[in-house]
Amino acid sequence: MAFAFDAAARRAAGLRVVHGWTLPPYYYGGELMPELSAETAARVRHELTDVLRPWQGKFPEVEVRAQATVGGASAHLVDASRGAALVIVGRRVRRAPIGTHIGPVTQALLHHAAAPVAVVAHD
Repeated sequence: MAFAFDAAARRAAGLRVVHGWTLPPYYYGGELMPELSAETAARVRHELTDVLRPWQGKFPEVEVRAQATVGGASAHLVDASRGAALVIVGRRVRRAPIGTHIGPVTQALLHHAAAPVAVVAHD
């Protein structure tokens, strides 16, 4: 988050935060219990707002648009890259005996994004 907010502030650009999420399999896509789907979606949006709040306080000049979307993050981020100057994705630091490993979201972006991609390692 620090890298993304700093990059946006340096460029005097807005920041679009995309968070992909899915319902647990037992919800069957939310069709059986739509009220739980709506409740879960509201909770996810609220949690995203809570995560962004301290960063918006540190970078008040950065206009933030938060988007919590149902489905895996890969497709949503690749789609969002079409209108972006830079796509920033995090990569967990994993202690592996050989090489650096990236996850499926990072791999999808590196192969399919329409904009440059910055991969930022974090714990």
